[in-house]
Amino acid sequence: MNMIQRASRLALPLFSLIALAACGGSSGDKAEEEGFNQGYVQFYNGAANSANSSFTVNEIAAGSATFGDASNMLAIEPGSYKYQLKNASSSNLIKEADITLNKGEKTLLLMSGDVANPTILSLTHKREEKFDDQFRVFVANLSSNYDKVDIYTAAEADDFSKATLLETVASKEITKTGKMLKRGKYKLFITTAGSKTPFFEAAAYNFQYTTSYVMVVRDKLGPMVNQVSLDLVGNSTTVEALEHRLAKGQVRIYNSLDNQQGQIAINNLPVSDLIQDTLTNYIQLDKNDYSLAVLNEKNELLLNNVLLTINAGQSKSVLLFRDAEQKVGAVSFTEKNLPQVDEHEINVANLVPDFKNLHFYFVRQNETIESAKFHVKALEFKKYASLVLPKDFYSISLVNVAENGTISLLDKTAVLQLEAGKNYILAAEPSAAAPSGYKITLVK
Repeated sequence: MNMIQRASRLALPLFSLIALAACGGSSGDKAEEEGFNQGYVQFYNGAANSANSSFTVNEIAAGSATFGDASNMLAIEPGSYKYQLKNASSSNLIKEADITLNKGEKTLLLMSGDVANPTILSLTHKREEKFDDQFRVFVANLSSNYDKVDIYTAAEADDFSKATLLETVASKEITKTGKMLKRGKYKLFITTAGSKTPFFEAAAYNFQYTTSYVMVVRDKLGPMVNQVSLDLVGNSTTVEALEHRLAKGQVRIYNSLDNQQGQIAINNLPVSDLIQDTLTNYIQLDKNDYSLAVLNEKNELLLNNVLLTINAGQSKSVLLFRDAEQKVGAVSFTEKNLPQVDEHEINVANLVPDFKNLHFYFVRQNETIESAKFHVKALEFKKYASLVLPKDFYSISLVNVAENGTISLLDKTAVLQLEAGKNYILAAEPSAAAPSGYKITLVK
């Protein structure tokens, strides 16, 4: 159950001459029969330090996009317009410019670089071609780590030795002429320009629609920095982020156990010391299923054979806790690859077994608990939730509401600001040293 109240994408007004294009490539067949009689425009957010960014054309909302995401595709009468990109939370203007939308053509705007002075790449192509069991591919390179890359394709059963060069594209550029391929499943490879050794290999992807795709080479940020994703942008808000199938994953482990030292082992091999109220460094692992164990100072097992699945390019956190019977347990979640700059996605966990649920309030300087806009309510024991917080100063409060209605403030932090580029975990946990017997711990 989603326990967090978040603003949904911007609502889109319906006018007689304005409509959102249908999602996905499957809309193409019907659209071809009816003809593409309007102009079409969409926005992709490739600026790593941007917040969720709203996109409007002559003040007509086309939704918003976070990093690595795309807006809706807007269908509008052909003509000249002015578009705006704004921070969806603060409404601060990011970019404003003129745009001409022609009948039967789609324009994709790709934002990259520093959001304070972004680069906007533009791709315009006709939509009325009939592809006869084919699809069309354009390629953009938004990576700051690779000046020029080669993109290769191969049949599902083939390896790189049989791959075919699709495109060579420099950083901050996009191809203007699409390449046509027959519908079906393809493996995708990326190398540095001229190299025959791929640094990225995506598992076979099914290009099932007779439509146009834009492949976007994008740096991954957040916990999996130094890796890349290959984003596939179509005609909907859904962006397929393809991962390197051989990329390493990682895990970090937080110990909330009071007065408990020892060791953490993965597949029976020690990987880190167990230290109270401490989050381990990231532990690099190959894609696989692992067994997690926790041992005390006497090498006695506190927890054993806990399944830990690590997928390629995936970052996880594991939180250790004690239940009402004082048995050790673990809760885990996957961390998102977000830049955590202008806004933070914070993971919140309830490790307190003594109450049915707890409430977390993120209180800004002009708010109280009652008026706080950002909160996680009724979070049950052993459960976690995530919350996106815009950059600001917060005091975090932990609250319990008893069955008789009594409201208790169990803990409260000083006013703080989250540090850019860090992935935070907030845990409510028992504490013998705390006046209430409970505390909230913020780790990164």
